[in-house]
Amino acid sequence: MTPERPGVQGWGGLVVLALVWGSAFAFIRVGVETLPPSLVAFGRLAVAALALTAWMVYRRRRLPPLADPRWLWLAALGLFGNALPFTLIAAGQTTVPSGVAGILMGMTPLAIIAAAHFVLPNERLTAWKAAGFLMGFAGIVMLTGPAALAGMLEADFLGQLAILAATLCYATHAIAYQRMPEMAPSAVAAGSMICAALLAAPLAAFDAMAGPALAPSAASLGAVLVLGLFPTALAGIVYMMIARKVGAAFIAMINYVVPVVAALIGVALGETLGLNAFLALAVILAGIAVARRRPAPR
Repeated sequence: MTPERPGVQGWGGLVVLALVWGSAFAFIRVGVETLPPSLVAFGRLAVAALALTAWMVYRRRRLPPLADPRWLWLAALGLFGNALPFTLIAAGQTTVPSGVAGILMGMTPLAIIAAAHFVLPNERLTAWKAAGFLMGFAGIVMLTGPAALAGMLEADFLGQLAILAATLCYATHAIAYQRMPEMAPSAVAAGSMICAALLAAPLAAFDAMAGPALAPSAASLGAVLVLGLFPTALAGIVYMMIARKVGAAFIAMINYVVPVVAALIGVALGETLGLNAFLALAVILAGIAVARRRPAPR
């Protein structure tokens, strides 16, 4: 389908997603203080799956029958949108500094618009769109700072490769959702989250049994609960509601706003924020405006 102009719902959804996804980093930091990353990932997916299933029951909506081939699409969305990238990012960040990881994750929108150009006939790449997304990536580099860019030469190669693989996972997820058969957004969110939780369970179980005895703090458990309810469940429904309407390229822009939101939340938690962060925000917002510009009619 041809993407619509975003409108109030599209821009409102972008703001909601940027806020809840941007807050995730702070809660992940609390969660991994006393829990392995794989358990934090599985915990947030399990909470989200339960919350979304409860929402489906409350709204008297139903998931497809188990024999329905759409479950293959839901499994693909759960794998590439949640289970696999969560694991790859957690593995990569054990050896890659957060600044380098931020730059690498900033390549996600570029991967999405490149894939959309070849796979989605109604989302061809234009000069304005390319310029806008490159400006957004430049804003991410400004936000993380030149030291992070230089650190890419020193950081572990396999760790960087894992994070780059996660960006490709997110691009695959964005394109797959545009191509999958029509389903209610709440059903897609719930079904894909159930699949993601099931896919993430084996690694979490292995880490729980093979590692030291678990002694999670109340703060870590609370962080996992919040992660499941807001950056995962709520974000899942909002994403599915607007992504089909506004297209993969518009949704990809959120990935440029999320790091800025995360940095601002860090300030609220006592971290310092330099002038480069505000300049980065200006460049990112300008990039979004440029990317949304339509070519002049001939």
